[in-house]
Amino acid sequence: MAEAHDPRPSQKTLRAAFPPDQAPGAHHVPLARGLLKDALPDLSQDVSYVTVRKIVLPPGGTTGWHYHPGRLLIVVGQGVLTHTYVDLDTETITAGSCFVEARGSEHAHIGTNLGDTPLVMHAIYFQPDPESPLAVQVPPPAEPHRVSTSGG
Repeated sequence: MAEAHDPRPSQKTLRAAFPPDQAPGAHHVPLARGLLKDALPDLSQDVSYVTVRKIVLPPGGTTGWHYHPGRLLIVVGQGVLTHTYVDLDTETITAGSCFVEARGSEHAHIGTNLGDTPLVMHAIYFQPDPESPLAVQVPPPAEPHRVSTSGG
């Protein structure tokens, strides 16, 4: 019977290849940094999977109307995000800011870059399962019903 071979290098091999005084240092690349206005909610509630991604919207670009099955933490690294919610309220989020997006269809929204430079966001998605989509596209909301105050 053949003995199984462990493909990982042994500690002895690693020490010989990289003596402590010659070992290469780690290379760290900061992607984005921001200030969070409120305390972080429990992002990982009912979550087992995490995805990290960089999102770039060119000037005039949009994410389309969508919602997320799990929460996500976003850091705006560059540009200005115009975030519009289902009730058509908007929020402007600038570079250096962080925010948390709620999960579920009742929290549908659209992100738009109304500026003249690319909008760069770094997102950490907390997913309920590995097969759940990061976002689910939905149609735009209907105009809210407005009550007329004119007589007639």
